[in-house]
Amino acid sequence: MIERTVLEIAQHRFWAWQRRTARTPRNQLRETDQLLDAVEECRLREVKLIPAHIWRRIVHLLGQLDGTYTEKLGIDRSVERTAEVLFEAQEDLMVAARSHRRARGGNVIPLFRP
Repeated sequence: MIERTVLEIAQHRFWAWQRRTARTPRNQLRETDQLLDAVEECRLREVKLIPAHIWRRIVHLLGQLDGTYTEKLGIDRSVERTAEVLFEAQEDLMVAARSHRRARGGNVIPLFRP
């Protein structure tokens, strides 16, 4: 009995982790927000080039979205160019997240019988 409960808890944790880490437009939008915060921090500290660890995350995210973003970004690690491309990607992700949310729909439970 206890073994079964432990297995059910482990399975529940796994699927909860899967939902949090799934590549949905909403999660990707959340990641662009975090990356834009990091880019703005670079701007405030007057850093000319994006640090390598942030750059890798940006390239990875943009590679998941569309090939045109990585082409626009190129090898230019400047703060201004990176922010522009991230804003473009964020705009498209907002549209995708909205349409993804509408497409999902929901189960409507009637309150009253017809």
